[in-house]
Amino acid sequence: MKSLRTILAVGALAALAATAVPLTAHASESVPSESKGAVGIQADGRLHAYYSFNYQNECGSWSGDASNWGECKNTAASLWNMRYPGSLDDVWVYFNSSYGGAGRGVYNGAGLPDLRQWAFGPGGAGAGQPLYHNIASHKFVNLP
Repeated sequence: MKSLRTILAVGALAALAATAVPLTAHASESVPSESKGAVGIQADGRLHAYYSFNYQNECGSWSGDASNWGECKNTAASLWNMRYPGSLDDVWVYFNSSYGGAGRGVYNGAGLPDLRQWAFGPGGAGAGQPLYHNIASHKFVNLP
């Protein structure tokens, strides 16, 4: 009877661990509409920001960190992380310029077609605010 309880307890803990994902570091992947059905989406090594939803009307793109998004600051409605797979292929976007305020992680290859659906994590200015029209800077990182 003791081993049955142990098996059930281990199974319950495993199920709980599989569902306990830190929301501030994860973004649901969505392949941009122009890429759907493509045999292989090719990374271009850049983070792309768009003025409009669904990856329309590109504002800018970056191959490295950006402490200030310039004309794209606080205007993005969608974004797509197309870094090359490997080290520093994920991105952490920030509420303020110079990597300040609350942040949100976006995995390599992930696209966010509507930034109104995603919010900054806890900690600092902008915590809990939507990403929509609120991103001011970013750094490339390794997310868990």
